[in-house]
Amino acid sequence: MAVYQDKARGTWYFITRIEQADGSKKQVKRRGFKTEKAALLAEAKLEVEGVAEEIVTFEFIAKEYLKWYEKRRKASSYTKISSIFNVHLIPHFGKRELRNIKQRDIIKYQDKLIDSKMAASHVKKIHTTLSAAFNFAIKNEYTKENPAALVGNVDLKETKHVNYWTLDEFKVFIASVDDDMYYALFMTLYYSGMRKGELLALTWADIDFNTNIINVDKTEYNRTVTTTKTEASRRKILMPSTVMSILKKLKLSQAAMYQQEVKLNYVVFGTIKDSVSTTTLDRRFEKYVADAGVKKIRIHDFRHSHASYLINKGTIISVIAARLGHGDVATTLNTYSHLYPTTEKEAVLDMENDFRPAQVLEFKAE
Repeated sequence: MAVYQDKARGTWYFITRIEQADGSKKQVKRRGFKTEKAALLAEAKLEVEGVAEEIVTFEFIAKEYLKWYEKRRKASSYTKISSIFNVHLIPHFGKRELRNIKQRDIIKYQDKLIDSKMAASHVKKIHTTLSAAFNFAIKNEYTKENPAALVGNVDLKETKHVNYWTLDEFKVFIASVDDDMYYALFMTLYYSGMRKGELLALTWADIDFNTNIINVDKTEYNRTVTTTKTEASRRKILMPSTVMSILKKLKLSQAAMYQQEVKLNYVVFGTIKDSVSTTTLDRRFEKYVADAGVKKIRIHDFRHSHASYLINKGTIISVIAARLGHGDVATTLNTYSHLYPTTEKEAVLDMENDFRPAQVLEFKAE
């Protein structure tokens, strides 16, 4: 028996060959022992037992978890999670044996992410993804504990910043849009608060011109239509008649272009069965923003713009939550509470007007 010292790590390891049940021999390498004696004892035990344990690396678990995840989640969610594994977790933990990843390793990795000045929300998402991979490994009997869960997520305060356009800014932007379809698209986004995927999934069957209601019950990602993000996202949005008139004009222009009646299953923003591609939409949006000279926002920020618009109109929070498709009013408040203009001082000033001076009882000292 022979063991070796890993001078770079300051630990000991051994390499041996173990005979398997079928008569073949398998080379086994074990590393990470603090002392030479510990390495010798582990090698002796392995040779006596005669069975080599399965070596499970983090990369193996990550790939198995992604296979499981892809079959059970939406494509958009899978894309985000696989990116976290491929960009962050696998490069860092990939070749490590799962059983050798300790709590101290998780803490050091958290420190590395924090030092990189990455957004707090992204650091937290990376940690929850790492923890989910360990939970998957436990359920599949590859390991017995989750060091990420034992350490806990990072205690970082997230900086909230919601980017949006005021109504005046939106008016400047929309004046630069010279295409009927895109004009209708951006008007619908601003006055509905829909997500981009929900908007692209709309068909004419979802547009009720009699009630001025748009039905939202699906979403699109990479030209694939699926159910909405959550059950609460299934909703009916009452729209202003001005926007509905613009949509009616768009439908008539499509009929003229197709030289036939526009069927209910035709997409609203696109051509017959194909919605406008996200890359084309993004490119046209950037052009119109540049032409208008307004500040840059993302298309997703139309949701924030709609929320801001409603808040400035004095709309109650439950209505805003319903229009945005939030399942919990707390989500809406947590996202947009800082947009409410009322301060404590203003609230107290309002209290001053609750009673006229003559109505306030005066107490005389005895």
